Amino acid sequence: MKARIGIVGAGFAGLGLALALHKKGFAPTVFEKREERGIVDEGIFLTLAPNGVNALRPLGIAEAAIASGIRTMGLALHNENGVFLGGIDYAGHAERFGAPSVTIRRGVLSAILLSAARAAGVELHFGAGVSGVEEQDGGVVLRLASGAVHEFDYLIGADGLRSSVRQLVMPELAPPAYNGLLGGGGIVDVPGVPATNGRMIMTFGRQASLGYIKEGDGPVYWFNSFPAPEGRGQFAERAQLSDFVTALHHSDPEINRRIIEAAAPGIERFYPDFDIPDLPFWSRGRVVLIGDAAHAVTPHSGQGASMALEDANVLAACIEAEGTCQSAYQRFEALRRKRVAAAVRLGRQGGTAKKALSWFARRVRDVALPIFIPIGQKGQERLFEFRVDRDPLVLPD
Repeated sequence: MKARIGIVGAGFAGLGLALALHKKGFAPTVFEKREERGIVDEGIFLTLAPNGVNALRPLGIAEAAIASGIRTMGLALHNENGVFLGGIDYAGHAERFGAPSVTIRRGVLSAILLSAARAAGVELHFGAGVSGVEEQDGGVVLRLASGAVHEFDYLIGADGLRSSVRQLVMPELAPPAYNGLLGGGGIVDVPGVPATNGRMIMTFGRQASLGYIKEGDGPVYWFNSFPAPEGRGQFAERAQLSDFVTALHHSDPEINRRIIEAAAPGIERFYPDFDIPDLPFWSRGRVVLIGDAAHAVTPHSGQGASMALEDANVLAACIEAEGTCQSAYQRFEALRRKRVAAAVRLGRQGGTAKKALSWFARRVRDVALPIFIPIGQKGQERLFEFRVDRDPLVLPD
């Protein structure tokens, strides 16, 4: 008889794992505390790296994701005066790594995963917050806030940065760490902003950084980040927030100011950037953590969703290959630890340039970036090279 597998969380890791397990003949059950509408409306957008697109191939949805996003051809970096500091070319990704980089709305990618899971017949429970997890009688019992009780042989915590499963089962593990940057973003129509030809245009401003990409006559996808105490992201009124973000970018190049002018009235809040310190273990008994619950990375790595989708494929393969949940989890950790640590480091490094505010710090950054951009590009490309769709049980270089 196939193992009973419960998955807490219907984000990229959870739905990806459910699909990967289904394709191997398992019948997992997914529990999500949010309602379904919250899944497809969540967040703004992300850039899925080639390794992340390739992680969608075993799930049968890579082409749908590519068709639903913007092929991202590169990154162009400028200082506060609009001076070009350097760039990274993504145009050869499809040929070199087997997939392009794709900027896609988070909710659209979630909807693609959700639709595929539903078509596969995966059992999905929404509005299903977790109140307790305990092992007993050779299984693991999942208690929901509604009072419902379910028992499984394997339980996977794929419930994100503030994982309830991690807090319930492994409460001694370190909490997420704030990296000193707040940020926001959106998708907005801005007349007169030219298409960026697949490039993400990035400016390191005097007070905040801003990046944007625009395809054809479509809307502008934009994001910003700035150093601040964690609580600074909260504002009593939306108008107060709008004034604040406008002031952040008042000395930016003219196109950036136009983007912010159009976007500012619709901004609801800023979000702090977190990652998770290297945890000593990801599993206990019949429970394991994956995705952001185990190893959240900051947005500056461009790898959060990609790592989550890779996790899904690798854990499904380990469960299929190993005879017990403990051996499957041990193999999963051995395959993933070094790789996700590299992604976390890349994210921390990527945020450093966005913290340079003083005149001296900006000048040092302007001199250093042209030297370090090629190094950063090589670090990215080492992550892009791994093809989880070819053999998820191979230890990546």
